[in-house]
Amino acid sequence: MKTIRILTLAAALAAVPAFASDFGHGQALTIDGKPAHLAETSARILANETLTAPQLVEDITDGLDAKKIPGYKLMIMGRTYSVAAETKPPREGQTQWRDNTFIHRGVKLFVGISVKNGKMDLASARLINIGVVDDNSGAAPHDEGEKIRPIGKQLMSPDTKVENVKLNIAKLTLPNMKLGETSGGGVKLKASATLDGKPIQTKIDGTFSRFYFAKPAATRPFIDKTDSIPHHFAVYLHCPSINTALQVVEVFKSGVF
Repeated sequence: MKTIRILTLAAALAAVPAFASDFGHGQALTIDGKPAHLAETSARILANETLTAPQLVEDITDGLDAKKIPGYKLMIMGRTYSVAAETKPPREGQTQWRDNTFIHRGVKLFVGISVKNGKMDLASARLINIGVVDDNSGAAPHDEGEKIRPIGKQLMSPDTKVENVKLNIAKLTLPNMKLGETSGGGVKLKASATLDGKPIQTKIDGTFSRFYFAKPAATRPFIDKTDSIPHHFAVYLHCPSINTALQVVEVFKSGVF
């Protein structure tokens, strides 16, 4: 009887997700003091050729710092979106139609994380770029017959003045890439910036609902073109330790927000 009880307890403990006690399900975003409800947290990592581990790059800042910093590149996203199932034609060599994803509001953080002695140094993580989509909390008129609300507006452009960039990652756990997990793990972070005078603040404590991979040869910043998302803009930011001013280096089409 005692053995049965022990086995039952062990089975019950095994059924509890490993990340349950580590991360919540919270993602908050405020834009110019107004809350913007976000539904989920996702991420995209620059992976190796076999997609089984993060790719260790020579310089996470792409030359923006005074010295090269080896590490990992990761996009962390808090967002609210709609999916139109199988409404995009298959690409060459494919037979199944693909989903269209439309972003209503959200924040995208392009993060560089230095790696020392094989371990991520979260304390020195850099916010390399940021993107923010705002739909004024869904204030646009919406007819009952419309299936999808209007998507938000990207606040970042080549002319956007970006100031007061801050990032703090308290905890980060990646899904098991060797097993091909596409969800799980999670992140606890706080980030903020001022875009054209509008303060942007986000706080995320959540598991990754979707975890995407991109191969080393993917277009910077590691865009995997398997997703269909409206065009967005972002800027590369000077590392705060070198210069508090920010410089627009590249405008890119976002493959996923």
